[in-house]
Amino acid sequence: MLGNKRLGRIIKNDVYDKPSVCHTLLYGGAYKMWNVIQCAIQGRGHIKSNTPCQDKTYSNVTDNMQVIALADGAGSAKLSHYGADTVTKFICSELAEKFDVYFEDNDGAAVKQQLIEGVLKSLNETAKQLECEIKELASTLLFVAVKNDRFIIAHIGDGVIGYLKNNEMKIASQPENGEFVNTTVFTTSKDAIMTMKLIKGSMGEIQGFVLMSDGTETSLYNKKERKLADVIKKIMQMSAIISVDKVQEQLEQSFENVIVNATTDDCSIAMLVKRNDAFKGYLQLDNRQKQKLLRLNSSTSKKTIRRYDDILVYLQNNQSISQIARRIHLKQKYTKKYINKLCMLNFIEKNGSCYHTIIVLHTGNEVNN
Repeated sequence: MLGNKRLGRIIKNDVYDKPSVCHTLLYGGAYKMWNVIQCAIQGRGHIKSNTPCQDKTYSNVTDNMQVIALADGAGSAKLSHYGADTVTKFICSELAEKFDVYFEDNDGAAVKQQLIEGVLKSLNETAKQLECEIKELASTLLFVAVKNDRFIIAHIGDGVIGYLKNNEMKIASQPENGEFVNTTVFTTSKDAIMTMKLIKGSMGEIQGFVLMSDGTETSLYNKKERKLADVIKKIMQMSAIISVDKVQEQLEQSFENVIVNATTDDCSIAMLVKRNDAFKGYLQLDNRQKQKLLRLNSSTSKKTIRRYDDILVYLQNNQSISQIARRIHLKQKYTKKYINKLCMLNFIEKNGSCYHTIIVLHTGNEVNN
């Protein structure tokens, strides 16, 4: 649990200490300081059995308050997708309203009790509406709430919670499995409070958080090494420089075409990423910064960099290779080298025979796709 102790104060018993205050995050301005990226995809097993996707994600983001939540409905509970939906929405609303109350309460056991009671109350209301027993709404629950320079993390059941700090992915909370093989703890379990992990702390150099269900774990979490896949860091970093809508779209495509094929289970993920407030858009960078972003040698000429600039600006509207070549006064075979580089970096995207820019050129004036 050493990694968690570095992250914040772990609450396993009755009391936790207030963390020291580190950096203050800035909000507002021309664009949001936090991005939320999330998706939940129906697994092959549930497609075959015609069972709804039981994984759910939800978020609540304002200028100074951010909450993301993820729940994986119990496969043995036929209405667990309703339960997962209920608890993610409840916890986002609850933390958005009462973050300060929970954070400032030093009685960890009491905080757990209040959270579980609220979750069960919301589930009982749903059970009443559906005319079912509450156990039919069982699910796991993972959430992260951030307000200014402080955070709260909670975890019931399996799945993984990670965070990005100093450009390195770390584990905040590992899966909690049940007494028997292939079992876990749910929001409706009698031992939910006992096994619930609760962590709070100050943000410091944390750049983002990620939640994932056990279905996603198969592809993006190495249980033996307790390590998250590098692609998560890449997604987080890319969300700072390209349109978040485009990141979201690409994430969903990856899940539908790759992640879901590694398991029969539903797969879900939710990320809360702080935008890089030093990045004001590609066109605001100096040549040295552009060289680094474009992964060019330090000896690269200004003329070459200007060509990349011209291409990115020109491709705010869809253009073909021949149109781009004419624009930058270069033969098509040489133009393709520039285009291939920008595609590889995920700065532009191909649609049919045309290309368009997806990297943010100016903050407050993101490229629309």
